[in-house]
Amino acid sequence: MFGATFVLVLARQVVGRGPGVWSLFVVGGAATILTGVLGPSAAGSVLYDELPVLLFLLALFVFAEALREAGALDHLAHWLIGRARRPSDLPLILFVGLGLVSALFINDALVLVGVPILVGVAARLRTDAKPLVLVLAFAVTVGSTLTPFGNPQNLLIALAAGFSSPVGTFFEYLGIPTAINLVVGGWFLGRVYRRSMPAADDHFARVRAEAPALLPSGGWARRLAAKPVLWVFPVTMGVLIGADLVTAFVHGPTVPIWAIALGGTGVLLVASPRRVSIVRAVNWRILLLFVGLFVVVQGAVVGGVVSQIEGIFPVQGPGHPASLLTIVGTTLVGSQAVSNVPWVGLQIPVLTGLGYSARTPIAWMGLAAASTLAGNVTLLGAASNLIVTETAERSGIRIRLHDFVRVGLPLTAITVGVVVACLAVGL
Repeated sequence: MFGATFVLVLARQVVGRGPGVWSLFVVGGAATILTGVLGPSAAGSVLYDELPVLLFLLALFVFAEALREAGALDHLAHWLIGRARRPSDLPLILFVGLGLVSALFINDALVLVGVPILVGVAARLRTDAKPLVLVLAFAVTVGSTLTPFGNPQNLLIALAAGFSSPVGTFFEYLGIPTAINLVVGGWFLGRVYRRSMPAADDHFARVRAEAPALLPSGGWARRLAAKPVLWVFPVTMGVLIGADLVTAFVHGPTVPIWAIALGGTGVLLVASPRRVSIVRAVNWRILLLFVGLFVVVQGAVVGGVVSQIEGIFPVQGPGHPASLLTIVGTTLVGSQAVSNVPWVGLQIPVLTGLGYSARTPIAWMGLAAASTLAGNVTLLGAASNLIVTETAERSGIRIRLHDFVRVGLPLTAITVGVVVACLAVGL
């Protein structure tokens, strides 16, 4: 079941046609249960354990849809265009800007609404949308490394490692390498895609001149009342980060970050006059993709497939000089086999069983960074990539495996090298 599901998903990405990726995982999960590989109660237990991740995804999907409907993300994209002096600057500008946004958004939610926005941007620029969509895919992977709520696997690690301050820990160990990677990665993509950008003509000059100010002047009372997401989202993120830092200093009770996000979503839906349309517009198929993914991988665990993989790539215990490199190396490979979120879910009990805890943050940060950046190697490395390809296809853009790997593989080598070097020397 495990092999068939992932082979079909891979074939879907290579050929560029066939059933949706989400449906392949749903069918694979259902087949895993119906054939007795994983009983219904065991499947229910897996989904219950992963419920915080699913609820956090749901909360951020609602916020993303509300921000899209409010025009905030489209506004940001056009503001970023105005920062580019010439078309060849666009990959760097978009990579850094969208990467920073993905640190506050879970990357799966950002790409869900970001793809159609960039397709519209490409139409205004009269250029091919595929390079811009690929920049988005690479940017959200690199930028989301920075925070425990940047992507699902970081959230799993933050919940399992027992950090008193997950946000502070991620900032401390991954702040500098992520900043370096956003600049260096943006420069690299600029070199790769500069020939794909439009010419520096009068049309580009007009589009750039039409770029809005980041914060429009006047009318804010009316704007915030009509579009409450513009104040609910920043307040929610402020409470989330503030509660984390306060807990670190006073060692008080920890409020789960998924609970804060879900509470903010509740406030938004109560305050918004368009609550029904926002909920209807949420892409529930992506949540079903994760449900199927968790069930298929747990079936592989029960069936012994994953234990064989782990036997090939053993991990040393805390204090071993090669432990960081082993964790990073096995994660880069394993994430291509089962995708990064399931791989992290499999590695957490392995590391905790070996004695890794909140007192060994470098190992957990190595797992978080490697599993996240592994998403830039192949389309199967991260669920966000599958969302990008699925969403782009609805706009008539087909992203093939070779389109992704030829750029993503060297980008991953650069970014992973930076993270390992920084963690090894204590930056």
